[in-house]
Amino acid sequence: MNNFQTILIASFLAFFIFGVLIFSGLINIGNSGKSTIAGKVTIWGTIPYDQAGELFKDMGGSNGSVTIDYTEQDKTTYQQNLIEAFAKDQGPDLFILTPDMLLKNKTFISEIPYASYSQSLFKTNYIDGADILLDTDGFMGYPLLVDPIVLYYNKNILANNSVLYPPSTWDDLINLSTTLIKRDPDGTLSQKMIGLGEYDNVNHSKDLLSLILIQSGNPMVTTTDKGYRMTLKDDAPDKTYPFEQVINFFLGFSNPSKDSYTWDRSMPNSFDVFTSNKLAFYLGYSSELFKIKSMNPNMSFDVTSVPQPKGTDTLRTYGNIYTLVANKKSKNLNSAFGVASLITDPANLKELGIRASLPTASRALLSVKPSDPYLLTFFNSAIISHSWLDPDREQTDSIFRNLIENSLSNKLSVVDAIDKASGQMDLIIKNYNKK
Repeated sequence: MNNFQTILIASFLAFFIFGVLIFSGLINIGNSGKSTIAGKVTIWGTIPYDQAGELFKDMGGSNGSVTIDYTEQDKTTYQQNLIEAFAKDQGPDLFILTPDMLLKNKTFISEIPYASYSQSLFKTNYIDGADILLDTDGFMGYPLLVDPIVLYYNKNILANNSVLYPPSTWDDLINLSTTLIKRDPDGTLSQKMIGLGEYDNVNHSKDLLSLILIQSGNPMVTTTDKGYRMTLKDDAPDKTYPFEQVINFFLGFSNPSKDSYTWDRSMPNSFDVFTSNKLAFYLGYSSELFKIKSMNPNMSFDVTSVPQPKGTDTLRTYGNIYTLVANKKSKNLNSAFGVASLITDPANLKELGIRASLPTASRALLSVKPSDPYLLTFFNSAIISHSWLDPDREQTDSIFRNLIENSLSNKLSVVDAIDKASGQMDLIIKNYNKK
């Protein structure tokens, strides 16, 4: 795609979104021909202020009649702060959510109706993974940025063991076990291959389990006429049981009787082991790139897409999709949606992605590939990023932890542990169904 085509698509998206908002009455145009976006619009989110705050402020300044005030929230207290603010009717006009916060806050969200912005247009404009935002009569918000899970690898460890390329499939990874895993005479692991198999000392363990399950074709949550349904126990088309296969595969990396044994609960967390030059591969988010560099500036590492199931024709990774949603009780809802149109304008969205060093969820912007090799991997991974509507991240984290612990300790068989976890997840998701 040449620059002219890119600019043309970007301009079309910008004018279309603005036109939709006008048509739906979310932005009113007076006799002067100027929009009535005015007053103060508050935005909350976990994107760092130095990446989003000044940009949003400048957007308001360039518009002239609106002030945009962004507050960076701590991830650990963000949900509670939202609940308390909404209870006092003092919630932000706009707020940015990741997939694990969408259902928890759905009652506060002003959805965009398909009558104003069609479902087919949404699918055309945004990556497939953004489809989790689609509801019965409208969509929950505007996808902004994507933070996909990628595979970081230690170049020196691979080179020292004559490994030319990182694995592109999970089978390739397993086949590297005898080459990359080193043991002392007493059986102690002196060189580890990858952090998988345990829960508490594997960074993003729930997300990694979700990634592998999504790669198996199981979406984890689907939308129904009544609300939502967990799909953890669904059979695959070939009558296999993907979740059992996923758990057994995951546990294999901490099973001393397996060739792939490379991890145990006595180790530090996988991020620290990787940045200490003692781990060949690390599955982490794109946003961790600079943290890795700062932890070990002399480390020789690179990044590539996550391994895929062998023979698959559908590539997948797990990604956090940052979504801009509107507070249905906002006292300045017209201006809030007007500001949303400013933020999702392709030029502004592109700038947000640049400042955050993350790809956007816009197909048009993802079609223009960056020259930086790290960013190119992030862009390509964003295109195949998927997530799920986690109904309660703290409860589901506990459920997944117990599932792994029960399986590792043999308190329950893998199948029984899955049955217990699935039942608990079903009870949580039912809270979001229509009565």
